[in-house]
Amino acid sequence: MKKQLIVTQQETIKTIAVKYPDFDTALEALKTLLKNNFTALHPQTNPVVAVLADVDAQQVAFVIKEYSAFSYAAIHMLLDASLRNHDWKLLQDEILRNINEEKGEETKDIPHLEMMRQGYKIDLGIETDNYQPSGITQSFLRKMHLIFKDTDNAFVAGALMAFEGSAIPEFSILDEMVTAYRQKNNMPAKNAADLTKLYIDGHKYFEIGHEQGLIDAVKPFITESNVNNMVKGYCAVCATMNIWWEQLAYEMVYTGIAQNFALAHRDDFDVRKVLLK
Repeated sequence: MKKQLIVTQQETIKTIAVKYPDFDTALEALKTLLKNNFTALHPQTNPVVAVLADVDAQQVAFVIKEYSAFSYAAIHMLLDASLRNHDWKLLQDEILRNINEEKGEETKDIPHLEMMRQGYKIDLGIETDNYQPSGITQSFLRKMHLIFKDTDNAFVAGALMAFEGSAIPEFSILDEMVTAYRQKNNMPAKNAADLTKLYIDGHKYFEIGHEQGLIDAVKPFITESNVNNMVKGYCAVCATMNIWWEQLAYEMVYTGIAQNFALAHRDDFDVRKVLLK
């Protein structure tokens, strides 16, 4: 994982250093980079998915809960992105449209996050309300918020396109985790009535429109003078998310090691036997 992480960062630096002439050329290069170099963002090469067969249900639940913290924060990242780009009206309108969808505009006014929360609780027995994520995820969320609070519209536009473009394979990663958790707990296969299934499958569908909507909203504003700022924003999100998944995989495996070596059942050392001799 370390070697891959280093290679990813080297490729990111090379990509940022290239001078792109226009939006279409840059976007094609970025999609290729996302596919070939940010390997943690795809279910086939995601480091958490790679070790699902070798960990237990509790370890999988840990990552699902960590991911839920990201899901809760994501809508706030979209809000951060919408605050400063009022002069790019097409882009701001598209962000607000996405936010309204997340709030339940197309799901009978049921917010997507409530579908997620109840689905995890009812279908899986995983409680995510008031979950305090690990330091790894807290650091990741701080970095993501800083990216979306940037004052440069082109940078934020690139970040948004990466955010939505990576979300499509990301929900397939989540699907793999939920399926593994069910199997490890001998739970029945998911069915059409599961909120978790509705939540995941719905986002696989919604995110296609979100990505294309953002591309269409951003393109009119990108010129030769700001296209590389868009590239930097795109790479910033991909690199930050790639690192987070790598770290989560290590932390998930470590929780199992820590449990195996835990001394929770050891008899307490009786200080009275020493002090009162």
